[in-house]
Order: sequence, then C-alpha cells, then structure tokens
Amino acid sequence: LTSNLPTKMVAINTLGCVTLSLWIGLSYSFAPTPIQRMKFPHLAAQAEDDGIIQPLFDNKLPISRADLFEYSSRIIGLSLILPAAAQAKCTDIESCREEGERKIEADLKLNPIMRLSDGVNYRVLRPSTLPSPKVKDGSSIELIYSISTASGQYMYSKGFGFEKVSFGGKQQSDLGLDSMRVLVGEHNVPVGIESALIGMGKGERRRVELPPGVGFETSNWQPEPITRRGITQIEQYKRKLVGFGSQPPFPAETVWDIEVLGIRN
Repeated sequence: LTSNLPTKMVAINTLGCVTLSLWIGLSYSFAPTPIQRMKFPHLAAQAEDDGIIQPLFDNKLPISRADLFEYSSRIIGLSLILPAAAQAKCTDIESCREEGERKIEADLKLNPIMRLSDGVNYRVLRPSTLPSPKVKDGSSIELIYSISTASGQYMYSKGFGFEKVSFGGKQQSDLGLDSMRVLVGEHNVPVGIESALIGMGKGERRRVELPPGVGFETSNWQPEPITRRGITQIEQYKRKLVGFGSQPPFPAETVWDIEVLGIRN
C-alpha cells in the first residue's frame, strides 16, 4: 500500500492519525457524554463522499469503545489511501514536460495528423462505429460544428451544445436540437472543410486546422454566426486577415470540430 508514497508523507500521516485516535479515546474516557463533532470535518466529508466510512458520530446515539477503536482504525487506513490518490505523477516542471511529451507522442502514433494537399490538417477525434456510407463529393450530409481560433478562443458553433435555441417555449442548449445540411461540393462550408469531410462516416468527429486560403472566403463566409458573440468574433477574424491599424495582414487559421450525423449519397 505504501510502496508508491514518499516515506516522510507516510510517517507524518501515520503520526497524525495515531494522535487523532488517542484524542478520540481520551475524549471518550474523560467525557461522560458522546463526542458531538469530529475535529477533522474535511477528512470525514471526503470519506463520506467516497463511501469509505459512514458519519462517525450521531448526536443521539452513544458510542462504544469498540466503535471508537474500529473508526480510529478506518481513519488511519484512510489517511494512507487519500494522499496516494492525490499524488502527482511528476514532481517538477521538467518531469511534467517530459510526461506530457510522451503522452502526445503516444497519442499521435495512435491517431496521426492527416495532411491534405490544400494545406488542411485534421485528426480523428472519434471514429465512426456505425455501418454507413462514407462522405464523398456530392453527398448530402447533416453536420454539426464548433469553430475556434488557432489559439483556442471559441467563436461560434451549431449543435455542439455551446449555443442556445428556442425549444418548447424556452431557451435550451442546442445539443441534439440543431444541425446544418451540407451538400458537398456546393460550398455551403469552406472548401477546406469539404476536403476534410471526404471519407467520414456517420458519427465520426474530426478536428480540422483550416488555413485561410481554403477558409471562409471560399464559402462566402458561410456558415454565418447568429449570436452577438459569434458576429463579433467573425468580424475580429476578418480584420486580422486584412490587417487593421498598425497591424499587418495575418493568415490566421481557424480550428473546426466537425461531426457527421447523417449521410445521403
């Protein structure tokens, strides 16, 4: 149990819990009435949440010496378990960085970035698990999407649950309630998104890095945002592309999460 814990942490926690056990015993010995409240509420709350122990004391019930001994034993065991669950896998910046790089490398091996000839990059976030036709040029598909900047700032979306729609007389999350019909090749979405859609199956989700050369301008800035925030975000993106004030034009990419809900070929 203690093989993965620093020796000092084990010693400190064990000493603290022994002290706690002695305190409980002495409190019972010298006090004729039951103990009313445990002195370590954060530990008790965590234990109750985890289902490890029940509330230790009840204002209406007397406590036997056997109960005190049992509960003290449980607390000692709990103190050895809880630090292990909270213990970090890395102990300094360098080891954390190395751990992160290993995870990224392993993830890329399992799910590599696909690079298309038009400069579009994409990764499969969730493969299709349903038998269905694949998207091809001319397919009519039902699509949901979420758009953000390359730095990760949210712009707008449809069907991902980030926006509100009117349903049943009130505003609700658009998750499962909204989507977009796209005819591949008709430029209802940017050309680069059409390229990334090819080969997708029903239920598949991809993350697409979209360069501006095959971006919004190729679809006449479709799909358009409908919220005030989305409109503001797209206007800021336009200014970034053409430059504003002392800022020169910048070929900023956008990042799209797209999911195909239905396909008709």
